[in-house]
Amino acid sequence: GEKSLVNDMVERAAEIVMHRSRDSTASTMVEQLKRRQRKSLSMAAIRYEAPDACFPPHVDHCPDSLVFLASLGCTAHFMIKGPDMEEKLAFDFRSGDLLVFDASSEARILHGVMGVEEGSCPDFLENFSILRGHRYGVQCRLRF
Repeated sequence: GEKSLVNDMVERAAEIVMHRSRDSTASTMVEQLKRRQRKSLSMAAIRYEAPDACFPPHVDHCPDSLVFLASLGCTAHFMIKGPDMEEKLAFDFRSGDLLVFDASSEARILHGVMGVEEGSCPDFLENFSILRGHRYGVQCRLRF
């Protein structure tokens, strides 16, 4: 693909997934990355203001796509639940973290932002004042 920051991030994340895949979900994503011709790559960002911002749990309905979701700024309290999970997994999605998942209806990946931790922006981002009170979810959607 074209040279861009978004393409570079997705390519590097895909390489990590392919090298570290151990479970069946990751293996399925790896096979999609290896076999399919990529049709498009789009990017969007959502700004969440600390501490009250949230994005209700939802399932994406984008056939033949993977989402690469990066977190920038304050820590988000995130949740995810796949169809094979007995309970949802709640975790702190910190600045610099990346989550990759199948965004199809069939995958049924429930996910959402439950809140944003005020004052949790890493010190090394102190020069970027907009990040101090916010979390940005940067979403790259890869379509096959």
